[in-house]
Amino acid sequence: MEKFSTPFSRRRLCFAIAMGLAVPLCSHAEVPGENPAAAPDQAQANAKSKTSDTTDLGTVIVTANKREERLQDVPMAVSVLSETTLDRQSANSFADYATQMPGLNTISSGQGWTQLVLRGITSGSHQPNATVGTYIDDAPYGSSTIYAAGSMLTPDIDPNDIEHIEVLRGPQGTLYGSNTLGGLVKFVTTAPDTTQASGRLGFETNSVTSGGDGYNAHATFNVPLVENKLALRVNAYTRTDPGYIDNVNTGEKEVNEAKVRGGRAQLLWTPTEKTSVRFSALAQNLSSDGLANGGIDIDPNTMKPVYGWDKQYRASSTGMFKVKYRLYDLSIKSDFDWATLYSTTSYGTLRMNETLDMTSLFGPLLNGIFGIENGGYAEVQPISLNKVTQEFRLQSPENQPWAWRAGVFFTRESTVDEQHITSFDASTGAPIALPTLGNVSLGPAIFKEYAGYADLTWHATDKLSILVGARYSSDQTTYTQSNDGLLIGNATFTTRSSDHPVTFLLNPSYKFSDDLMAYVRIASGFRPGGANVGVPPGLGAPLTFDPDKLVNYEAGLKALMLDHRMEVELSAFYIDWSKVQLTTTAGGISFLSNGGKAVSQGLEASWRYNAARGLTLWANATYNDAKLAQDNPPGSVYGLDGDPLPYVPKWNANIGADYNFPMGSWSGFFGGNFSYIGRRAAEFNTEPSPRFYLPSYNNINIYAGANVGNWTIKLYAKNLANKRGITSVWPETQSSIASPFNATVQTPRTIGISASVDF
Repeated sequence: MEKFSTPFSRRRLCFAIAMGLAVPLCSHAEVPGENPAAAPDQAQANAKSKTSDTTDLGTVIVTANKREERLQDVPMAVSVLSETTLDRQSANSFADYATQMPGLNTISSGQGWTQLVLRGITSGSHQPNATVGTYIDDAPYGSSTIYAAGSMLTPDIDPNDIEHIEVLRGPQGTLYGSNTLGGLVKFVTTAPDTTQASGRLGFETNSVTSGGDGYNAHATFNVPLVENKLALRVNAYTRTDPGYIDNVNTGEKEVNEAKVRGGRAQLLWTPTEKTSVRFSALAQNLSSDGLANGGIDIDPNTMKPVYGWDKQYRASSTGMFKVKYRLYDLSIKSDFDWATLYSTTSYGTLRMNETLDMTSLFGPLLNGIFGIENGGYAEVQPISLNKVTQEFRLQSPENQPWAWRAGVFFTRESTVDEQHITSFDASTGAPIALPTLGNVSLGPAIFKEYAGYADLTWHATDKLSILVGARYSSDQTTYTQSNDGLLIGNATFTTRSSDHPVTFLLNPSYKFSDDLMAYVRIASGFRPGGANVGVPPGLGAPLTFDPDKLVNYEAGLKALMLDHRMEVELSAFYIDWSKVQLTTTAGGISFLSNGGKAVSQGLEASWRYNAARGLTLWANATYNDAKLAQDNPPGSVYGLDGDPLPYVPKWNANIGADYNFPMGSWSGFFGGNFSYIGRRAAEFNTEPSPRFYLPSYNNINIYAGANVGNWTIKLYAKNLANKRGITSVWPETQSSIASPFNATVQTPRTIGISASVDF
């Protein structure tokens, strides 16, 4: 039997643009005369959705390269989703909008528990640390290590506090550091306005087919405290995501209902025209009584439900999931004319606790040993993370023949992950007194990283530019574990590790004109190595694992046409991934080791067109062939040369439209999108056997609304056709091939109505 000290997944005990401007854009940096579908947030009260005398797509400014640049000029694949788009689609989580971004996929086990995958770089839902980085403005979010579920815990920020979301495809290791092998997702929030007061109030209610009802209330206020010098912006929200899964064992209804509460406060001080100081504090709480137990039960051979598309069988008093995020950051910018100095300081905390039903795993053995007829077993797992980061960056103006940048970065993470096995009556939840089954304290795990980076851009001509860059990191980990109990024995030990990864970037680009650019990008990325979990000295298994690394080779083309009414972007990539971090088992204990190679190659295309005044059309498609390039080593998960990487569809596509029109003194809008997610291989098996595959599925979202004075009223439908797309699966027993499996299914048809007022 596998012991339960491995941290490799939430279910670890079970088996040890192309810029993609897929939707109408908005940005506070867009120029006058923009498409009304992309109206800035400050102008929503009177301009949101109103028609315009131009069908120009407008100019979008992004910070993907840590410089403010026109999106058309960024020599890499960047996708953008605007606040207006998120608001119109009532998009509150990655599940609502990920399919609209080329190259971005998700492995979701429910609200707040979603792995992001870019360009197919994943080893499955069991990988413990992320391959996609997440930033909020200039502050990194979440854990960089294997000790705090960094690959699965993702933020769902209130859209009303977001200016836009940038998705950078391809490794960003030189500029953004570790855990960006596939790319980066960056939430760019709306800054306080020091010139005028404003606010917004909104309320939304919705209902899920065969499920419950939900609501969403939010408020945003901006107050200049000192005109042109000091301003405060506050955003707060509360949301209930309706449940739609029933527990046939206990009779409980809608057990996966989730409550989300949060807010963010920002203070902006601009003492001079060349200096700004911005402080922000973010809080988000998510809680559910049944979310930790996942979705429904299915037969993996048929991909059909065992009890029904909205049913699961779980022991009583299990499934609780609570997570609290806090993030504080201080950003300082000072312009010296010859260069600009940036300082970003952040401090973040995570407190997570869940109770996961383990009866299917432990019940068949332990009930017989102890002579119990209906014994239930659960893993209670609290995780605590504290993380501090500091970055200093000095960079020259961009408009000179040689543009340069240099920076230093430091982070320190302290994590404690505890796991306790409890016993109880599976029907009633009443405790059953048994000998201590298992208690594990994983940590404290202390991770430190010191890094320095620099890049240089040579503007050889007004058309040709060449960017080169490199980053050196020094990573250190100290990890302590103690455990006791019948299932795992008694042990206490400390392990240390250190690594010194180097990343690089070569990025030439050529502008045939201001509206046509081609580029080549060769970039590398890495994930930190570290001290292995659950491997005491003397076991014979490796005490540490190494970083895994990849190199991305990419060529792309960006074009604006038809007087800036049409935008097209194409990119082709080939990724060589080496020393892939994989789950391995020895002596009944699961841990991380380094496997062989994998490759990911593909094409990304996106198109956006303002066909007429107020009418925007868009489409994007991705082809991604991600697979092993050699057999996985003995003892690790079973995979052979040529086997596909988990959960990576070969084809993704999205098409949509948004139309804005006048209605006398009012204005109206309607639109929607259709997305397609292709067939995907499930997890690697832990034993030689055929892989399971998840069927393809599609999704239709629509919305319609009106602007009446300062009010906006909207109706919407998500998953209009009520499709049952499976987003992830994992076995509930020791075997990775035996039925049943636990499957997360996309939320059924959701109908909602919202109203908001700007003032």
